[in-house]
Amino acid sequence: MIGIVLAGGTSSRFGTDKALYRFPNQQVNNAQLAVDKLITICDTVLVSANQQNFAELTRQFSASSGVNVISDQPPFEQCGPLSAIYAATCLFEKPNDYLTLAVDYPLISTEVLATIANHGNCYAATPDADHYTLAHFTVDQQTIKDFLLLDDYRLSYFITEVKNCDPVSFSNAALFINYNTPEVNEHEKQK
Repeated sequence: MIGIVLAGGTSSRFGTDKALYRFPNQQVNNAQLAVDKLITICDTVLVSANQQNFAELTRQFSASSGVNVISDQPPFEQCGPLSAIYAATCLFEKPNDYLTLAVDYPLISTEVLATIANHGNCYAATPDADHYTLAHFTVDQQTIKDFLLLDDYRLSYFITEVKNCDPVSFSNAALFINYNTPEVNEHEKQK
């Protein structure tokens, strides 16, 4: 299984790069936190970076065994998470199992990821939301390329309609807080 850390977003609502950000209660930045969780489950972890954070993430993970930093590949640059998945598939000739994790879920536990990894073609869901960037599926380059050529960049549609992934339900929604601002109140810091 190959882990993909989705670290290439623009972080426009966040105001600073989410991947490189370290919340006050964290020992490492969000990208490192995601890698540390995925590397316990996956054979290889690919960190999908953007143009702004590629050099810094490459330096950060240069000595990390089993971790590689990748960037969007033409012609599908800056198409959101699907660009990252396409870039990952460009590295392999055959279909692979992928486990995705966005850097804006710092509270996700390795137990949650292991549960997702143990289900084929699935994504995480909580009572109030579907979390498509926390997913496990098998895909090859041609399948995702064909989808992207339709100019449809919705990860939700790709996950549910193309890959026919099913939700895996989790009751503890607190683990799935998607941080879109760097401000963390005291209650959230203690979770």
